[in-house]
Amino acid sequence: MSRPMCNRPGCGRGVIDEQGFCDVCDRQPQPLPLPQDDAASAVPDPEPEPQPEQQPDQPARGGASVGVAHVRPDPWYGLGLVDADQAPDIPLSSSDPVAETHRFCPDPSCRQPVGRGHDGEPGRTAGFCPHCGTRFDFDQPNGLTIAGRYDVARVVGSGAYGAAYLAHDRNLATQVVLKALHKSVAKTARHERDVLVGLRHDSIVRILGYEHEGPHLVLEYVPGEPLSARAGDRLETLLAHGVRVLQALDYLHARGLLHCDVKPLNIIRFREEGPAGALDRVRLIDFGAVRSHTKDTGPVVAYTRAYAPPETDPEHLHPTPGFDLYGLGMTLREVCRSRWTDRATPGVDSLRLLLDRATDPERPWWRFVSARQFAEQLSGVIRQVVAAPPTCRQVARPSALFGSMPEALHGGLGAARPLAHWVEARPDEKGLLTMPAPFSSPEPGDIAAALPAPLSDPDDPGVTGSAGGALAESRLALRRRDAASAATQLAAAGLPGWHWLSDWYCGLIALADGHPKRAAVVLTQVRRALPGELIPPLALGLCAELRGDRAVARSHYGTVFDTTPALGAGGFGLARVLLLAGERAKAVEVAEQLAEEFRYEREARVAAVRLRVMVLSGPDHPAPTEDDVARARAALPGLDVDEAAAASLRAEIQYAEFLRTEDRLKLSDAIRALGPHAPTEREYVALVDLANRLRPALRWRWPGKRGRTGRSRFGATPSRLSS
Repeated sequence: MSRPMCNRPGCGRGVIDEQGFCDVCDRQPQPLPLPQDDAASAVPDPEPEPQPEQQPDQPARGGASVGVAHVRPDPWYGLGLVDADQAPDIPLSSSDPVAETHRFCPDPSCRQPVGRGHDGEPGRTAGFCPHCGTRFDFDQPNGLTIAGRYDVARVVGSGAYGAAYLAHDRNLATQVVLKALHKSVAKTARHERDVLVGLRHDSIVRILGYEHEGPHLVLEYVPGEPLSARAGDRLETLLAHGVRVLQALDYLHARGLLHCDVKPLNIIRFREEGPAGALDRVRLIDFGAVRSHTKDTGPVVAYTRAYAPPETDPEHLHPTPGFDLYGLGMTLREVCRSRWTDRATPGVDSLRLLLDRATDPERPWWRFVSARQFAEQLSGVIRQVVAAPPTCRQVARPSALFGSMPEALHGGLGAARPLAHWVEARPDEKGLLTMPAPFSSPEPGDIAAALPAPLSDPDDPGVTGSAGGALAESRLALRRRDAASAATQLAAAGLPGWHWLSDWYCGLIALADGHPKRAAVVLTQVRRALPGELIPPLALGLCAELRGDRAVARSHYGTVFDTTPALGAGGFGLARVLLLAGERAKAVEVAEQLAEEFRYEREARVAAVRLRVMVLSGPDHPAPTEDDVARARAALPGLDVDEAAAASLRAEIQYAEFLRTEDRLKLSDAIRALGPHAPTEREYVALVDLANRLRPALRWRWPGKRGRTGRSRFGATPSRLSS
């Protein structure tokens, strides 16, 4: 099938490759004009912004782009990867006495402090107010009725500004939570009321009313307990709750609000009854510290130190959504602590990197800046976790930050042995062939050109928007294997040194320059910044393979392949390192699983055949077994390859069988069959000569009677001649 030609002015002779770029000018083709009928109905493009005049010494940048990803399509996709857990029964929490700092006379006209300790002794939880004589009982508030309609049943906790009571609403005939607030924070109570009235989100507690007596906020009753890890909880279940809280925070932040006190105590885990049964859900509560991101300009006053950024952090003076995201990061760190003890468990290492970024105490600029950005990476970590047993759920989905990667980088595994290998083969006296290696690691320059280009960062469009042209030119230079020009263009982009985009391009440039060790150092920073993405560990696996560190390469390749085989380069890399480690059966299994992916089916099926019969030198690489040869030969007719490739594969299979049977004639015939596919006379002669050398020796006997010694009548012994 012929490929389209480049239509750019000044080129017009190049062919558009699989990645959509011209093989001559390295640019994408210009969009074709719409047909007349379509053009008439098409929505007109907005008027383009004026561009600076092109200077003579500046390269033209038409068609160069780092991609477009203005919004994250679905950062919450991790929720769809977690099975709907049936929530267990949650025991009714015991009635804790109200904290002393929140014990006040229940008489609205008094409200003096009562039940306070002194001289090291705790205060009384029940008694009479010394000021007005009103009875108080902070252990069992039964019998207390507020505003004539709320019969208090028990204390359910104490927040930063007051106690919370479970009460029965006589008017609505349902249970509610009354949040009692001290008079000194009545303004805060009204603010919390005004904020909650306008919020409607499944993961945010709902306000039902406001009572001036107290004052009290009337909230829906969420019969649960603070978020924590229960016995039997899977890691992905806890992480899914983190995604749900991020949905709530995204909802808040979009309305210019900050919660400012995200912590386990303010995330209630509860049972939600539905058609599928009782589901495990969470809800964000306690908005006593809520503030407007735009209107409130003072420093943060109410927060919990253990879940807030360091007090010297700029978030305290000028809080942003990052303040809440830091609190959630610390919350997940505490909740998941008992589930990430084994770093070899799939997804655990990525989770650690994720929370390290979310809660970095020294680099506030490096932390997550939006709930969607956090959720995108958290969902990616969930995807890695659920890919492991017992779930074994593999999900292929486009990245919000990286383009597609059609190049398989199979290193020769996915194609038959080149004819040149057979031409260069040299047999010894036993017929064993000395040949080039049957496959190799991809070349560093090829890796730099094949790894996908980043898209525009939705959370920092200024970085990629202003630098987009220079980054695109750097990318095109990498496709030309021109590391020096790529570095020059990267410097012109002016990216912040801490940004992952800068590290990504620096890593590709180091690869193009032939320095995989240097590339691995900067690409590790990309991996730390984007732990939910699969392209960075793939790049690190390729770097490790180039350095000869097969253990590290296997770990990175395994992460990528186990999560999604659709990223074919990870599967081919894993198969290479497994075969070199002497694990032929596992390498074949990887190739056969990769063959189920339509994009790589042909290459993977060829790789599976070759992996069965490849001959590697050394004691750690035993020769293929009879079963390996039989299975490879049986799979050969079904391969979608031309006759030249099929002949090479038959020769490779026959050589593997020769090592077991020492049948030189069949091997000679298989190599002789390669001759008609030789492109030159010299190569044809070399192949025929190799076939002749491998033919078995023949015994020629002169006619006549033989003596008992086996000699002919002429006294000569039979000679061994090559045909």
